[in-house]
Formats: sequence, C-alpha cells, structure tokens
Amino acid sequence: MSRLSMWDLPTQPKPLVFSWIFFSFFIFLSGYINNDITVMRDGIWFMIFIPIIFFSILPKLMNKYATSLIPIGLFLGVTPYIVASFVINPVWQSQEGLYRGVFANSNQLGFMAAVMSASIFIFLISALSNNKGLFTIGILYLLLLLSLGVILLANARTSLLVFIVLHIMFLKKMLQRPNYVIFSVITVIFTILIAIFVIPNDIFSLLLEQISRIQDKDSLSGREYIWLKTFIDMQLLGNGSDYFEKNFGLGAHNTLIDILGINGIIAMLIIMFFAISSFFYAFSYFQKYAKEEKYASTPLIITTCFWVLSMGEGLFGSLGSAITIAYLLSMGVIITKKTTDNINHRFNNKEREKIYDFQV
Repeated sequence: MSRLSMWDLPTQPKPLVFSWIFFSFFIFLSGYINNDITVMRDGIWFMIFIPIIFFSILPKLMNKYATSLIPIGLFLGVTPYIVASFVINPVWQSQEGLYRGVFANSNQLGFMAAVMSASIFIFLISALSNNKGLFTIGILYLLLLLSLGVILLANARTSLLVFIVLHIMFLKKMLQRPNYVIFSVITVIFTILIAIFVIPNDIFSLLLEQISRIQDKDSLSGREYIWLKTFIDMQLLGNGSDYFEKNFGLGAHNTLIDILGINGIIAMLIIMFFAISSFFYAFSYFQKYAKEEKYASTPLIITTCFWVLSMGEGLFGSLGSAITIAYLLSMGVIITKKTTDNINHRFNNKEREKIYDFQV
C-alpha cells in the first residue's frame, strides 16, 4: 500500500463508496428537514468521519494484518462479558426463565455469543485453509459449541440463525477436508457426552428447556406491529430520531426498519443497495485473496453476521456495537485494497507506456 497515502480518500469500489456517501447525505438531509440535531450529527459522522477513520486510516494502519486483527479484536472484546456472566451470575443461581448473565436481557447475551462465534468461524476457516493440526481445529470447534450453548441458554433466535448460517458456510469449506469432518463429528459426540454426564442436571435441564422454548416462542415477539406501523407512517425523509420512542416506547429491533422510521425511504433503499454490494465485494474478496491471505474470509463472515443480526436489532448508530465497528472496518479493508489495486494498476500501465515510448 506504499503508493496510497494515509490521507487519500477512498474511491473504489464505486458502488460501496458512493452508496455510503449518498446514504450519509440523506441522513443529514433527513435531520435538517425534521429539525433534528441528533440525526444531523449522525449524518456528518457517517459522511465525513467514518470514511476517513474506518474506510481509510485504520485499514492502512493495520495494513496486511487487518483481516486477522478484526476477528481477534472482536473475540477479545466480547468474550470477557460472556465469561463474567457465568462467574458473576452462575446459571444454577439464575431465578429467571431466561438466562441473561450480566446483561439487561437474554437477547444481549445471545448477541454477544453470536458475535463471538463469528470470530471463531473465521479462525476455523483460516485453520482449515492453512492445514492446521487436528488439536487446533478441535479446540476451536469446542469453543464454537460452547458459544452455541450460550445462545441456546439465552433463547436468542436471531443469534441462533446467525450461528446456523455461518455454520453452513463453514461446512462448505470443511467438506473439502474429509479428515476434519470425521474429527469434528467425534468432537460433537464427545461434547454431547460431556453435557450429559458432566454438566449438572439443573443446568442441562435449563438448556433443554430453552431449546423447547425456541420452538414455542412467538415468531416476531410482537415486533410485527412496530414494523407494520412504521411502514404506514413512512416518509421520504423519515420522522426524526424520537419516532420509535414516542410511538412505541422501544426501538425497531431491525436495522432497516430503524432507518426507515427515523431517516426515511430513500436512506433505507440506499443502505439496502450498500448491503447487497457489501456481500458481493466481501465474497469477491474471499475468492480472490483466499490463497494469499489466511483471514480472507473475515469480510464475508463479518458482513453475514452483521446483516443477519440486523434482522433482530438496530445496529446503526454513532458507533453502534462491536459488530458494527468490525463491519465498517471490513468494508474499509475491501475499499482500501480495491483502491490500492486500482492505483497500482494505473501506475504499472504508465510504467509500461514509458518503457514502450523509450523503446520506440
């Protein structure tokens, strides 16, 4: 990245960069029309500071280590909260039907476990790609199963959906290594045996109870009323930052609905385009750099985790959550890499032209 200055603004890939700029502009415009200082502030943050910090400076500072630092930071950032939950508020002392650990509600615990599982999936795919030993794979897979156990204890369906989607992606990679598949099956069986014979009966019973509750739980937990009302009230440039609190007393529990209610139809359509583009470029990044980068799967796994979790939570804010920061950084990695490749391509073409002119 030597030909790319730290302060050069990102320009490639255009669908990602310009859809983000337009999205930010319409957030600011929404705030201006609704006389909402909070939304205007967010629009300025999105339009100016996120491209500079997350799409330019931080990816360049992390350089070739960016795709590894993102999942490592994510894992180290959320794991202590999960560990603290079981230390401070043990499962067997929980007086509630749903285990929530140190969090305000069980969904937040499940959210953290889903984010943790995303980082572990990245480590696993990296380990498979680099032919790591069975011991390393086994430890990582055991951590993955533990994160699944936390999700089930929390009875968090959106987080469980994240885990299932990421696991399907991981299995596609694992099927290319038959010996790892056999070892993983043995690990799963061994973990189940531990759960049956080692884990105390009250904890095991609670886990089984939460699994049955997932099936009986209301599909949208009453959110369909909020979403339907938001569609009825939708405006071209939104209804302001206090729309959900004023009308429902709680958030939208969906990133796209949240943007629709606060910022309007145009902003929601643009961010949908940005989301689709981010999936396309994250997948392209993985395909192009999988052989030369150990953690080339990072943008794709983080993007998938972010947008699936977005189905049950509003994740865009001034900074959002840990997965929001990881998602923005992942987009920054793609943007920086694409911009650098474009600059290098133009530079090499000019050099070839000079050599050709000299020979002529």
